Amino acid sequence: MIMPEPEKGVPLVIVTYQDIYQWIARQRDGWGDSYQAQSATIRLSPADLKNLGLKDGDLVELDNEAGAVVVKTKSDPACEEGTAIMPASLYSNRLASCDPSRSRLPNLKRIEVIARPTGKGVTPLSDLLVRKTVA
Repeated sequence: MIMPEPEKGVPLVIVTYQDIYQWIARQRDGWGDSYQAQSATIRLSPADLKNLGLKDGDLVELDNEAGAVVVKTKSDPACEEGTAIMPASLYSNRLASCDPSRSRLPNLKRIEVIARPTGKGVTPLSDLLVRKTVA
């Protein structure tokens, strides 16, 4: 089996979910550090972490045609290789795409990305609260 090269990235499909702890953090602190800590995470299979050359808690950049974010990894043996789970948040929304020829709604549940190890810090919430404009 050919191992992927981490710098070229590993393709993932992200499935989003509602997280009660993130919701509580948002209600208590608004768009503060607690919300970011609960939201800026992605759960990956141990195999995907290994393919990326990462360990639990390292940072990963997620990138697709809609945008890019840097989040913290969390190893989850319940995740299948190639599939990751992430709280529905400003972070996953930045990666959501919208194809009006397929649906009038944005794709917020099944998001395809390329994951790469990174030396960058977690994407600040202030960057995600800025509205993206299309030229």
